[in-house]
Parts: sequence; C-alpha cells; structure tokens
Amino acid sequence: MKTLFKLLCYLFLIIVTPSLGQEDGQDDTMRCDDGFKPVCSADGNTFANRCFAELADAEIISDGVCQDPSMQCETLYNPVCGIDNKTYDNACIATVFGMEISMSGVCGGNDGCTLELDPVCGINGQTYKNRCLAASEGMIVQNKGACKTSSCPKIIAPVCANGQSFENACNAEAAGYNTFTVGACGTRSCTQTYAPVCAANKQTYMNACIAERAGVNIQFAGLCPEQGKYCPETWAPVCGVDKTTYDNRCFLDNAKVQIAYAGVCFGQ
Repeated sequence: MKTLFKLLCYLFLIIVTPSLGQEDGQDDTMRCDDGFKPVCSADGNTFANRCFAELADAEIISDGVCQDPSMQCETLYNPVCGIDNKTYDNACIATVFGMEISMSGVCGGNDGCTLELDPVCGINGQTYKNRCLAASEGMIVQNKGACKTSSCPKIIAPVCANGQSFENACNAEAAGYNTFTVGACGTRSCTQTYAPVCAANKQTYMNACIAERAGVNIQFAGLCPEQGKYCPETWAPVCGVDKTTYDNRCFLDNAKVQIAYAGVCFGQ
C-alpha cells in the first residue's frame, strides 16, 4: 500500500511540476513593466530597466545607458558612403553605426544628398529633411527631429513669409506658414553661415551681416548670455525630458531642457 501511495505521488509531481514552472516564468516576465529607466550591464548591454536586467541574470554596473567612447564624434561635414548606400556625415559617425564605408563622398555622387526623411532641427530654427541636407548648407544641427514650434530656437535668422518677417523659420511655422524665403522682408538676404554675434538688444543674431541688416549694434562675437553658450560641433547625443535627442549636452542646456539620460532617446 505504501509503495502504491509513493508511486501516485511521484506521478502527480511529474504532471504538476512543469506547469508550476511555466506559471513562475510567466509571473517573472509579467512583473517587469515597460517603464524606461535604463541600466548598463557588465557585458555592455543596456536594459530598459533593472527588472529586465535581473531576468537576464545580467550584472548591473551603473544606471543609465551604457557609455560608448566611440559616440564622441565631430559633426564636421566630411561625408562618406556606407555599404548600405546611405550617406554619413563623416567616417567616425559611420563607424559608430557599425557601417562599413564603401567610398568617400555622398552616395550617388559628390553634389547632393538623398531625400530620405529623417528630420533634424538646425540651429537657425529651420527643419531639414535629414542631417546630410543640413550639413551640406553648413548648418549646425541642434537636435534630432523637426523643430518644435512650441520651443523655437532663440537665435535671429530671419525669414519672410507672406510679406511678414519672422525671427526664424520655426517662428514662421508656428504662425502657420510652411513656405518662406530666407531673410527679412524687403531686405537683401545674408548667408546662413553660423557665426553668432550678440547685439545691444541682448539678442543673438546668426551672423554679423544679419545683425547689420536689422540695424542693431553688435556688442561682441558669440551668443548673448540669454541664449546660452556656444556649443561645439560634437556628436555626443543626450535625451531630454521632452523626449528630444540633442546633439550634445550643450544644445540641451541652451534649450533649457533637463536631461533624461545620455544617448539617443529610446525608440529613435
């Protein structure tokens, strides 16, 4: 009788144990929410949050995304073409993306960029279809994504839309205009070269020519303190609490946005 009882118990365990294990596994997975509070593991992988790292038995070494020294790239425009037939601003950035370079110059020729839609916001408040098009016009990029009309750059780079002058293209778009010409209405336009000057009215102008066209006295070269610091052309992306990826911490600070974490915004 005892032998029969032991046999029945053994069969019961064989049947029940796998289902219990499966339920435990499901519970483990379900207890992790999708909140993004990244952590970096010892093997260099970034997990969305500490829970997922623990489920993967990963050793957590720090909060935030894993830092990669190769992310420190100059954004000077010296284009190269990757084997994916996409143009990268320079060889360093192509390498960061893990892309092998097929040739120097823009893909498909040295006189143009692709029309791929991957918008960026120029420091002049104008939205460009992609980084290559912005760089081909010598424009420094402030952040990934279109310029937000709710928080336009403060620099003066005037445009004319329907006979009305706006401080920059972003402000024109905020007023509902999608087409405009560079320069204030009724004046000869200046180049869009980024060589900022601070005028007596405490406004930063894109360059001396634009300030002179506006009839203001230039106090000194560089940004006015009210508009922040002069930012280096270095690509070391950071994600702001506004879910916008800025080219580096300096641009984020100038936009008066708090940092969420280092690196490109999650999902971008």
